[in-house]
Amino acid sequence: MTASHGNHVPEGFGFRTGVRSEAVAVGFAVFVFVLGTLFVALGMVLAVGDGLWGWMVALAVFELAFIGAFAAMLHMARQRHRSR
Repeated sequence: MTASHGNHVPEGFGFRTGVRSEAVAVGFAVFVFVLGTLFVALGMVLAVGDGLWGWMVALAVFELAFIGAFAAMLHMARQRHRSR
């Protein structure tokens, strides 16, 4: 159960709730992007080493999704600062 003060209903804890500052949200976005990119790069190296070119192409597409998600997270983080 969650405690509520007046008419305010808690929104939970997450990226879009406004709990974190802009700087923390940008830092989190960069951390997720770098970590995901490192895992995709490792997968590409292993796939090329085994001659699995189809997997390498799939991982390249997956990396494009990471880039898109990173851009969206940065946009949400910057909106957090402008709303004040």
